[in-house]
Amino acid sequence: MAEERLIDDDLNKDKKYKIRKNANGEDELYVDDSVEETFEPVHEVTFEVPEQPYDSPAEEAEEVETRQTEEGAEENISSAYMQSVEAAGVSIENGDFEGALKNLDEAQNTDPYDGAAWALRLTAATCGFTDFSNPDNLVETANNVAKYCSEDQKSVLAQKSAPLEQKIIELEERAAALHVEVEQKKQERREVFIADRKRAVLWFSATCVPFLVCLVVALAFTSVMFARKDGLNLIVMIVFAALAALFFIATLVTAHKLWTAMKKLSLNEQNSSTKLGREYEATRLEAQKLNTVLHSFKL
Repeated sequence: MAEERLIDDDLNKDKKYKIRKNANGEDELYVDDSVEETFEPVHEVTFEVPEQPYDSPAEEAEEVETRQTEEGAEENISSAYMQSVEAAGVSIENGDFEGALKNLDEAQNTDPYDGAAWALRLTAATCGFTDFSNPDNLVETANNVAKYCSEDQKSVLAQKSAPLEQKIIELEERAAALHVEVEQKKQERREVFIADRKRAVLWFSATCVPFLVCLVVALAFTSVMFARKDGLNLIVMIVFAALAALFFIATLVTAHKLWTAMKKLSLNEQNSSTKLGREYEATRLEAQKLNTVLHSFKL
């Protein structure tokens, strides 16, 4: 019969029991008198195994070949860029400014942020700081010079800028002289236009006021035009209505004259309304744009 497996915990609390098979193949409890093993905490050791970036040697070879091709292409692009910039510098020294601009177009399609190329472009676009006839394009180039050129590159440009400074001085002097002349002409015309406006106001008043009076009287008599048997009120209403119509037509004419006089006075204050004023504005704006070019590299 199998041994009873009820254990008194209080009496055997210090004993260690285990289960084993006896000679009859039955489970039985026995006291384990062996020394209890003590275990120290075990620190987990991990090993990092690098991942294989490639699934096969062929894939690795293909990646290496691709990388070498890209590096070679970058080197070729960089070499072509430097050749274009150097060719542009040589063209400028030889006075071939159109050729220099073509070389710079090729170079800046590759790298539009190199200050050296922008400095060369400004030099070529001004034909070596001798031609400033296209200030709009120069302003765009100058903005990039200010943005990408180093202080040394700007200093080199500043050493060449004497003709540009002289051109600005000439334009500013010309603009100042034109401004005086423009203001004199404006004042002369202003006196005439003010007198015309005063006359136009008088004529407009001389037609508009009677029109309003006749209109009010005609409207007033419409309510009593049949009050008299002799028809006098009707006649008065018709007369004043006819006068109101005539004065209305006259008022339209004088109103147009008044509007024309006021428009002339307004246009007189605008420089764009006269050839002299337009010349002054063009000269002033040209000087302003060239100043922008100068200040892009010279503080």
